[in-house]
Amino acid sequence: MVQWIIEGGFVMYPLLMCSVIALAVIIERAISLRRKHVIKPELVRLIQDIRDVGDVPMAFSKCQVIKGPFSNVIKHTLINLHLSWEEKLHEIQVAGREEAKYLEKNLNVLEILASVSPLLGLLGTILGLDKIFEVIAQVGLGEPKVFSGGIAQALRTTILGLTIAIPTSVAASFFDRKVDSMVNEMERLSTILLNKLYASKVRMERAGRLEEFKVRVPGEKSK
Repeated sequence: MVQWIIEGGFVMYPLLMCSVIALAVIIERAISLRRKHVIKPELVRLIQDIRDVGDVPMAFSKCQVIKGPFSNVIKHTLINLHLSWEEKLHEIQVAGREEAKYLEKNLNVLEILASVSPLLGLLGTILGLDKIFEVIAQVGLGEPKVFSGGIAQALRTTILGLTIAIPTSVAASFFDRKVDSMVNEMERLSTILLNKLYASKVRMERAGRLEEFKVRVPGEKSK
């Protein structure tokens, strides 16, 4: 294997570096993007347990303790309930997009490596072919063994470049879809919470308890 790499020429070394970086990022994202690590079960239970706006301070306190993207989206749901339902829904969606940027961290690295690796392989191929033609110009075609090194460099860099690019591209696409799925799930659960809170708000307003509502909810503005 070592000899195979050495015979591929100096382009093999940046390709190997690309493979190490890609593997490290894939392992890190696989660990960080575990579903239970992002959409924590205790936060899902919290949404299920909330009945009305009276539970908002308790829920907000728990979200302050349980850190993470989902917690941040829930906090955006719990505050500023003086806004209309449509405005709050838009706020949740904006918060989801902001958290998606965090979850997509390092995925651009995978996309870059998936693009660069085959280009490096192509560079090695061109350099190998150049070496072949240089040898042919000097000694002709009578001794094939003389330019076998150029053939090895031309083929092996392309092989390694594609070997890196294909799984890296697949991993980047997989993680991207996984992030989209989890962000959609966070927004869906937060919308369920929003519906609960606004239904409770309507009941309190009809019962003449609007002032109590304003005191209880973080970020609520007095009129």
